[in-house]
Amino acid sequence: MPILTAVLLAAGIAGSTGLFDWQNALVADDVATTEGASTASTTGDQTSNKAVTLLQDSRDRLFNRKSVRAKLHETVSMGDRKFRASGSYIAGEFPKLRLEFDVEVGKTKGTLREICDGNLLWTEQTLETIGGQEPTVQVSRTVIEDVLQAVAQSGNHPEAMLIAGLGVGGVPALLAALERAMTFEAMKADEADGRPFSVIQGRWNDDYLSRFGGTGDKALPDYVPDRVRIYIDQETLFPTRILYLKQVTTQEGTAAEKKYRSLLSLEFSEIVLDGPVSEEDFRYQPRGDIETRDRTKEFLDMIQRATQSTETATSGSNP
Repeated sequence: MPILTAVLLAAGIAGSTGLFDWQNALVADDVATTEGASTASTTGDQTSNKAVTLLQDSRDRLFNRKSVRAKLHETVSMGDRKFRASGSYIAGEFPKLRLEFDVEVGKTKGTLREICDGNLLWTEQTLETIGGQEPTVQVSRTVIEDVLQAVAQSGNHPEAMLIAGLGVGGVPALLAALERAMTFEAMKADEADGRPFSVIQGRWNDDYLSRFGGTGDKALPDYVPDRVRIYIDQETLFPTRILYLKQVTTQEGTAAEKKYRSLLSLEFSEIVLDGPVSEEDFRYQPRGDIETRDRTKEFLDMIQRATQSTETATSGSNP
């Protein structure tokens, strides 16, 4: 999920290693979960079904758009650690993508760039200490054709769901991952700046809740959100705002009251849909003095393990 890679960058700067564990678990589980489990979020009452249908419509509309260009703003609040990041997001015809993000925490600055020309997905992360040593730059690449071919051969796994776990596909892949992992239980209408929005809210389904350690009365770790709230423009179906919420208990007089606060927010502005984009936006060449790490095999191994897991589960269920 390229968008949430920015969260990892910010977490690394702030020293919040728990966010790494949460995000890595979500990515790994997206790849390893069987198709049967992926439908868990679509069960429930009629309101939940309407919310899921809207989420799917938003995702499909994005997959089919010629282009998306927008500014992206991220706000993270974890205890006494609060920081903001900003950047730009450009998506062409799938899987072309360009994401650039800058974040500054204390004396440390970080820059993330993820660029896909349809053949190679490049990830560049730069960390530097203000007034300190030379910046640290890490670059990796993934061969998209090999990954997508493995996805197609994996059989029982819907392509969009696997793409979400592989970091390919941008915003629509993020929506696909949320659909897979959450039960959407509420939908309402709202308005901002004169534009109507549909707001849907979801919680982790039982499968993912147990993986994050939130079974029974046990609360989820502080760095794992309890709910997600998505604001979808009713006209364009673009998800302009995504909030990850944490449940907190406040004392109102003599009674304790449970509320939700924002743990992480992603907000898009200056959105241009189906406008012109340049092929230059999706080109990248690493500096010659930087060693590049090839992550293709890592993803192929994950897909293979997921396929083997599915085959094992299927054969185990047959008498």
